[in-house]
Amino acid sequence: MNEQKSKVVAILLFLFFALVGLLVVFFLFSKQLFKSDTVNNSNNDNIEEYFCTADAKLCPDGSYVSRMRDGGCKFAPCPGEDNTDSNVDVGFLPETGLDANNLDWQEFVQDGLKFRAPKEIPGLEFVRLESWPPKVVEFVGNFVCDSGVQKEINGRNYCIVTNSEGAAESVFTTYKYMIDHLVYDEVSGTDIEKIVSIEFIVQYPQCLNYDSPQSETCIQEEQNFNLDSVVDTIVESIFEPELEA
Repeated sequence: MNEQKSKVVAILLFLFFALVGLLVVFFLFSKQLFKSDTVNNSNNDNIEEYFCTADAKLCPDGSYVSRMRDGGCKFAPCPGEDNTDSNVDVGFLPETGLDANNLDWQEFVQDGLKFRAPKEIPGLEFVRLESWPPKVVEFVGNFVCDSGVQKEINGRNYCIVTNSEGAAESVFTTYKYMIDHLVYDEVSGTDIEKIVSIEFIVQYPQCLNYDSPQSETCIQEEQNFNLDSVVDTIVESIFEPELEA
């Protein structure tokens, strides 16, 4: 009788420890699986935070190029273009249908500097100006363009610096136009070099998130959007006599 009880106890103990072992193995496996899913989800989240709009730029030869994620969301160079100078249009194609003379221009003063700028840029359905009027600064310095792209606008030589950051379903691009000019200094009786900087932020939406035909309209608007002539007119207004103190 005692021998049978001992066998039953031994069997129960075996089953107990076997069950405990299975539970331990299951716990460790589940923990590792959950950790793997967490890492994967974290990586996916990081990928979603940084992206460029999936639009295209029309090249002179009729082909299209997309934006480069490793290039600050600038457009890739067109065939035959050098990679350094491929973004002379800073993400814009030549503007269509925007006449700076027909905009609602108003006077602004920033840190004592007077200038005129449009109250708003009309006709935009998808592209958004996140900072307007632009930040306008004038300072003494030597004009260099090491970190930007030089571009001639209406006979004036500008240095254009861009910086893009991805956010939820959009890319925010900061544009800084810089140009130098000589100003007569009454104290020294000589001309000194000053630099005018005009900076603003543009929000480009993810056009492929829209259904057709809005998606195509969004892409076309991003391609045609251009504030070169507006910026140049702002710069010209800084030197107009009626704006001087």
